[in-house]
Amino acid sequence: METELPHTRIRTIMKSSLDTGQITNEVLYLMTKSTEMFIKHFTKEAYSNVKKTTNILKYEHLANLVQNNENLEFLLQIVPQKITVKNLQGLLKQDESSESSSEEDN
Repeated sequence: METELPHTRIRTIMKSSLDTGQITNEVLYLMTKSTEMFIKHFTKEAYSNVKKTTNILKYEHLANLVQNNENLEFLLQIVPQKITVKNLQGLLKQDESSESSSEEDN
């Protein structure tokens, strides 16, 4: 049975976990197939949410799905929402002003 993802990459990722024991070929195959199935499901779900407006799947669509789906919460740091520099500067200013107002209260 063929897989789309290279087994060597999946094995490397699996070995990066500290508690991974011996990785047999059967386990490697199952993990590779599971990963492929997850990626297909993830992209289909994201695409189904945007195909009403466009036929192009973008990073922002994946990030929105992660943000709005409780089951995908584990991906929040891996697929974060993008933020513009202007928005970041605004958030930093708000943070600074709230810090200075709390210092004045003390």
